[in-house]
Amino acid sequence: KLKTGTASVPFALTVVGAGLASHTEVKAAEHPRYVAARGEVLDNIYVPGRLWAYQNEEIDKLKLLLGESNFNKYDLEDRLKDLSDKNQKIQEELENKKKDYQLAVDGHANTVKRYKAEIAKLDEIIKKQSETIEKEVADYNSLFDKMKVVNDSYQNTKREYDLIEEELGKKLKENQDLEEKLKDKEFYLGETLRYINELDLKLGQLNIDNIDLKHELEQEKQKAEADRQTLEAEKAKLEEEKQISDASRQSLRRDLDASREAKKQLEAEYQKLEEEKQISDASRQSLRRDLDASREAKKQLEAEYQKLEEQNKISEASRKGLRRDLDASREAKKQVEKDLANLTAELDKVKEEKQISDASRKGLRRDLDASREAKKQVEKALEEANSKLAALEKLNKELEESKKLTEKEKAELQAKLEAEAKALKEKLAKQAEVLA
Repeated sequence: KLKTGTASVPFALTVVGAGLASHTEVKAAEHPRYVAARGEVLDNIYVPGRLWAYQNEEIDKLKLLLGESNFNKYDLEDRLKDLSDKNQKIQEELENKKKDYQLAVDGHANTVKRYKAEIAKLDEIIKKQSETIEKEVADYNSLFDKMKVVNDSYQNTKREYDLIEEELGKKLKENQDLEEKLKDKEFYLGETLRYINELDLKLGQLNIDNIDLKHELEQEKQKAEADRQTLEAEKAKLEEEKQISDASRQSLRRDLDASREAKKQLEAEYQKLEEEKQISDASRQSLRRDLDASREAKKQLEAEYQKLEEQNKISEASRKGLRRDLDASREAKKQVEKDLANLTAELDKVKEEKQISDASRKGLRRDLDASREAKKQVEKALEEANSKLAALEKLNKELEESKKLTEKEKAELQAKLEAEAKALKEKLAKQAEVLA
């Protein structure tokens, strides 16, 4: 508790110091000696001013306690209830955030698992389709090589067929020529035989006695017989050549038929290979489309997976933020619990202080009255100090206007300022003693 009159001197000095400080800021920074003189005065009065400020603060606290002496305990109970409700709400939000976080983690894990399974399945499909396409390409290349071999064989067979047909045409022409010659020889032989028979008939009928004529006829008959034998030999030769030609022609015909059959078979096989090639091309194109579609689907899944990874990063950041929120909520819960405990203790303390403040209210009232009386005295002293301060300001202005003065004049002016400051200091000290 403060006794009556104890706050008078510090309070007065504080007011004077504050007044000096507030009124000397105008031109104080413009002259070093003036600043030094002012600082010397203020340094001697700041310490008791701070002491008075401390005591004044204590008085304000007591006044505050007096003002809160009628604090209702129901207000504290309401605050306690509000804090309890706030604590419950924070607890519920904490539980909800935990559930939301767990749901987000589970959902993200399931989505990642599903996308990974789909990508693995697509990889397997693409692998199988790639193997099938490689097999189809190998079969296609084999079929193409086979078609090339068949085509070469077909071209060779066709050339052989053309040669055989050409040879057969020659043989047929030769056979026709031989048949024509044979017919001519047979006709000529028949005429010769007929002529010989006529000669024999003439010889037999006429019985010619003429030896020369008979001899001539005999010679002619012998000649005709020789011609007949020659014709017979030529006919036999032609018959033999005809048989050889027929045999060769039949052989060529068989070769030609075989070539035609081989040509038909090769054409059928080539046509079959062409159809297989078309089927293989269609199958390969279909597989290529399927593979492209699978790759496109894989790209889309990978893009979605990448998007999911980005969402995972965002979710991870959100999870960290949620974790911070959870930690903040826990910290807030602890703070609320601490506030509850502090308020409970404060309620008890206020109750105790209320009892003390009720007892000290009368003494504090007396101290306040004494402080008001001291304040009036200090205000009077402050008016005098302000007048002195006005004089100092006037001197400061004169100092500004007298920058062209001599060193002697400056020294005299400075001495005057110091004397004024010293006189003011002594007067303030005396006033402080009187107030004490």
